[in-house]
Amino acid sequence: MDTINLILLGVVFVLFFWSLFLSYKQYKLTKKLKEVFHSDKGDLYELLKTQLKQVKNVEEYAERLEKEFKKLSILSQKSIQKIGFSRYNPFGNNDTGGNQSFSVILLDFKNNGVVITSIHSREGTRVYSKQIKEGKSNYNLSEEEQQVLKKIT
Repeated sequence: MDTINLILLGVVFVLFFWSLFLSYKQYKLTKKLKEVFHSDKGDLYELLKTQLKQVKNVEEYAERLEKEFKKLSILSQKSIQKIGFSRYNPFGNNDTGGNQSFSVILLDFKNNGVVITSIHSREGTRVYSKQIKEGKSNYNLSEEEQQVLKKIT
């Protein structure tokens, strides 16, 4: 009977230290989880549940941002991106008041837009506009307009 008691005492002793070892390991794991997940909750399931919820929220936010980015990208291609400007004297002499005439070209990403030209003379000022499609116009462009268009396309 003493032998059985000694064996049982030995088993209890081993199990006791095994229990202490496992408790220490659990303590270290809980401590690491708190560090990783920045939480005081010790429940692994709750920590993972919280983290998965946050990941889902970030994914939804990223999807919304991607949709907005696509909208803005399409919109930006249609907005004015290229601007050209030139002042000049279309008559070539100094009698008409100098370089008060100008041409402005406003184009989008696909080189669609408008040329606005103002010709200034003693008799008055005239303003013209010509449509630009894919970097070309159906109307004849003056030399100055062509130079400005060439600079920005």
